[in-house]
Amino acid sequence: MEDALNIIELLRKKYSLGVSELSKELKLNKNKVFRIITTLELKGIVELNPETGKYKLGMNLIKLEDAYIKNQDFIKVARPVIRSLRKEINETIYMAIQHKKDVIYIYEEPARKGVVVNSRLAQRFKAHKTAAGKVLRKAKKEIGFPMEKIILPEEEIIEIASIVRDEFYNPIAAISVIAPIHRVNNEKEKIIEEKLISSAEEITELLAPAFSLD
Repeated sequence: MEDALNIIELLRKKYSLGVSELSKELKLNKNKVFRIITTLELKGIVELNPETGKYKLGMNLIKLEDAYIKNQDFIKVARPVIRSLRKEINETIYMAIQHKKDVIYIYEEPARKGVVVNSRLAQRFKAHKTAAGKVLRKAKKEIGFPMEKIILPEEEIIEIASIVRDEFYNPIAAISVIAPIHRVNNEKEKIIEEKLISSAEEITELLAPAFSLD
């Protein structure tokens, strides 16, 4: 199962790869890779390009991901708040969940600007390398709505994140703003932090009405 997931993640990053390339990247036996990817192809998770002999992600994976996201009730609750936040600051907003030592960005409201950051939607990142992942870990030990910030000079982006809580007041997801560094001066950073906290609190109140934040 883990090898199949690793193949899916690699195809998500590289877009199109052959069996030999997958075997080399994942350090797996070619026969094992072929058996796994043949099964994934039968399920429609990956598709083979007969002209190149390479595989890419298939439509059934997209359908599965879309169904998963639509079944997350907290996203339905959070969506209008996130859209309102995006309109206020006009930067890309994400929601992310933690899975083991990683975070997966499961919802995106992209900025309506000419220069946008590369989408993280449906992508997996090491938790400690993202503000979303760091704040989710921090929120397990702290009350309230902690903040985390990460600047990635090589990508020229900044991520600022807080968390939303469920009906038991456990951190259920991170809400983060990702923007090009050149658009976020000290004044705008402060505005983003204030509005991010306000939005996180609003979503939490909708999810956990028994917990008054007044």
